[in-house]
Amino acid sequence: MSVSARTPHTRTGARAHRPGAPAGARTPGPGDGRPAAGIGRITLARTGGGAGPDWGAYVLAYTSTLLPDGSRAALVAATTPDDPALDPAWGLRLAPTRWSDPGNARRPVWEYAAAAAPPKSATEPVGRWEQRLAVYLLTAALTPRLIPTRATVDLPTADWKATIDRTVHLDVPHAGHTRVSIGRLTACAPKENLAR
Repeated sequence: MSVSARTPHTRTGARAHRPGAPAGARTPGPGDGRPAAGIGRITLARTGGGAGPDWGAYVLAYTSTLLPDGSRAALVAATTPDDPALDPAWGLRLAPTRWSDPGNARRPVWEYAAAAAPPKSATEPVGRWEQRLAVYLLTAALTPRLIPTRATVDLPTADWKATIDRTVHLDVPHAGHTRVSIGRLTACAPKENLAR
């Protein structure tokens, strides 16, 4: 997901990879709500429901970049199936199945992960719990790339924008990822030819 003219592995507005950062640490300070943008492969999949009767559907976007140490950083960005940023021809507004909710989610995707994953125990450190939720969302967003369904769109080259709400560093890499940024997808458009 090369994003800017500076380097092919830098996201505009994102913090650089911090190899010395403790695993499980959230990116500190005013990082919440920071913009990110890129051009590269992105996978979109409709998911949701199952966390409770009042939970609607999400569209999860997954993309990743190679870090200097050889590991990967993932971006999991959520939006709703009715978002105007998504092309209706992609079929993400499909009629619900018995596994998906008919409505659109209106809660942050982090709350969905907290409701769907096992609850935090009294003795579990907050950092470990955040890692579990980040891995849950990473798995939910990455799986449709590996096993596509009729509610999956894989764009080999797309111009995308997102707002990152949090970044979680993982103690143990998951599917080669050591960092997961979670946020909201704000724009996504396929690119026909980047050679121009």
